Amino acid sequence: MKKLVTQRHLGALSGIVLGLGMACVVLMGAGAAGGDQEWVTTSLADFSDGTMDGVDVWTEWGTVRLDHAWRLNARVNDVADQGKMAPSVTFVLSNTGTATETHFIAVWEDEREQDHYPDITFARSTDGGGSWSADVMVGGAHLHNRSQNSPEMAVRLADGSLWVVWQDDRPGSDDGDIYFATSNNGGISWNTASAISTTSGTQLQPSIVAHAQSGTMYAGWEDEAADDGDIYFSRYNPDTDLAWSTPVAVSDDSSGSQQSEPNVAADTDGNLYAVWEDFRDDPEGDDSHVYFSRWISGTAWGEWSTDVQLSDAGMDWAGEPDIVTGPGGAVYAAWYERVPTSGTTWDFQIVAARSDDSGVTWHRSVVRRLYNASASLASYVSPALGVDRTGLVHIAWIYNPDQNVASASNVLLSTSPNRGQNWTEPRTLNRPALHAVLGDTPAVAAGFDGHVVVAWRDYRESSGPQIYAAGYPADRYAPRGEYLRDLNTGGPATWGTISWTATITPGSGLTLATRVMVTPGAGWSNWITHSVSGESLTHVQARFIEYRAVMTSTGATTPVLDEVIISYQLYRICLPIVLSSS
Repeated sequence: MKKLVTQRHLGALSGIVLGLGMACVVLMGAGAAGGDQEWVTTSLADFSDGTMDGVDVWTEWGTVRLDHAWRLNARVNDVADQGKMAPSVTFVLSNTGTATETHFIAVWEDEREQDHYPDITFARSTDGGGSWSADVMVGGAHLHNRSQNSPEMAVRLADGSLWVVWQDDRPGSDDGDIYFATSNNGGISWNTASAISTTSGTQLQPSIVAHAQSGTMYAGWEDEAADDGDIYFSRYNPDTDLAWSTPVAVSDDSSGSQQSEPNVAADTDGNLYAVWEDFRDDPEGDDSHVYFSRWISGTAWGEWSTDVQLSDAGMDWAGEPDIVTGPGGAVYAAWYERVPTSGTTWDFQIVAARSDDSGVTWHRSVVRRLYNASASLASYVSPALGVDRTGLVHIAWIYNPDQNVASASNVLLSTSPNRGQNWTEPRTLNRPALHAVLGDTPAVAAGFDGHVVVAWRDYRESSGPQIYAAGYPADRYAPRGEYLRDLNTGGPATWGTISWTATITPGSGLTLATRVMVTPGAGWSNWITHSVSGESLTHVQARFIEYRAVMTSTGATTPVLDEVIISYQLYRICLPIVLSSS
């Protein structure tokens, strides 16, 4: 039978409460009731969740150490006259005796023969981007006042041949056809250039990829034969085909708006993934977005999926996408977005996305956001992706502090140790700084052995822009790095101790410090440095705590941090109990 609480019952209970004064409510987290709790950083997932600035959490999982430095910039082209631009970089595996080495290879536009009318030129690096071979012309010399532009390169693993595609303005091309050339001797010499597409109108901005298992080559480009631009693809397997296939349309927009800047990737199953910059949502041609489509191997050629918008519809424009595949069937895309913050102000950000189901669903993360970009006309643009066989993801992009000075930009690079969930603080690769050129996308190649090369157009020389590159890793550690991680306890906490496990080798150093913030937005306290593991924390009670590990090295060795443990206890808060008689 239901029990009724009467006014007489409430009065009696009120008397009991008044006699006690108040009741205690214990606020605690996941630890044992009344006991200290421990915040532990010891695994790859733990360390990846912090701020990584010049440190490495991926070489040995469950540790943080200094990252290696990047090699000093090397000029890729051997003659520094006239302009060089639009680099593309990839790598080949070269067998030297019993060892397999990674050689990086590059192509670019080169105006040394005629100003404003470039040819396509090639070079190779056998030392991780530290130095480059003599230049070799790829497509044959251009005809007077005709250009070869926008080269991109791929390696056909079936026979080790190198393939380059580009836009070619030779006579009769309507200011742009898609041509290709191949090399069967590692780039020493190149076969005569041939056309992939010579339809009426302009074809430009080609992309190429090889499917390793079948040996099939796939090329895509922007085609302006019918309207402002559509994305077309063709394929060719030299073992079975006589020529490139008839081009098929990938973009499904019928409004006549421009689709441009295509990039393509292939996975081990032979599936193709394409991204491009698309203006269908703004026929005026100002507000672009990033679109995606895929072709599944085994289906009829030309049956690409319905186009899907990858960029956030709330951005006022997005573009210059790149796409690659990685281990475990992952597909990665990256692009830039301009983020409106009011009617006249904006930020910029570099965005990465990962799909684990062949492009059906995507998980996005912001690699880096440039706040208040409109105040100085600054921008983040032109991201380029590279993924190595361990799944380490690299993104390079251009940071321009002032869009009125296009030749005073930097090449930035961030790395994700956990498949695009978290990203390192950006490094500036071009030294001296503020000499990279806005307008070209940097090129990224991540080799099988953990080596990476990034190339870009650089304005440090008075003769005009040249191609420069940085290689990773150098044979020394970075001189300094910082690792930070913070905790929100969920309520006011008193602090116990900080303990850590680390290895400090001669020539390296490690310093740990902590600070707290009492309530959200209150600001952090001053850092307190700790000299002994197990030291008591003397901070005031607070809701947030952050620790910082500063690592240093003379170059030969690195400190190794294995674990950090901070103990704390949440408040027991006593609250008055008020009863109502209503």
